[in-house]
Amino acid sequence: MPLSSISAGKASVLLREVVAAPGHASVAVGFGLALAVQTISAASASRAATLLWVREAAAVVETGDAYGPGLAAFGLSPSGCIIIEARTSVDALRAALEGARCAALGAVVLEMRAPIDLTASRRLKLAAEKSGVAIVLVRLGGHGEPNAAQLRWRVQAAPQASDRMRRTAFEMIVLKSPSGLDGRRSIVEWDHDRKCFTQALSVPMDAVPGIGSLAA
Repeated sequence: MPLSSISAGKASVLLREVVAAPGHASVAVGFGLALAVQTISAASASRAATLLWVREAAAVVETGDAYGPGLAAFGLSPSGCIIIEARTSVDALRAALEGARCAALGAVVLEMRAPIDLTASRRLKLAAEKSGVAIVLVRLGGHGEPNAAQLRWRVQAAPQASDRMRRTAFEMIVLKSPSGLDGRRSIVEWDHDRKCFTQALSVPMDAVPGIGSLAA
């Protein structure tokens, strides 16, 4: 599958959703953060580089506290990342919406266990369209609810080649795409140095192990 579905160059795609495969919540969060970093990096000349990461408290229980060295590996510096832990899903949505309205931000990541319905996601999408701030929804519940996200993937960990230790591998399935890529499966790698995704051609699909618990 081409990398076009996760390209940072599509300015019209401002609301994307990452759904965690069962047992892979932390992996989905990593993928979502990488998407945001790629978006910010691609637009760094014209937009601010600050990321707002909003975390529902129930999600934090599953994935754990933010880990500085891990964030740095994805290209996030402490000075460039604002982290908010919201007590409830309503509080999290409210904080993300305020962030989406703030053109001074580079991107917003909203990490939730609760479903994000059509009404709430439409508000986020409209705010993003007005401000130009890209939003990545990260859903840890395992099922993608109908909402206004323009692109949606299910993500889990993938095997990593021994000679590519500076890259993190993800297996992704397209669940929703305006380009007709629904159902396509691929393995991509996050290039820590270049801050972008690349196709992991060296890892065959039949090498992907069964789903196991990788949550923090």
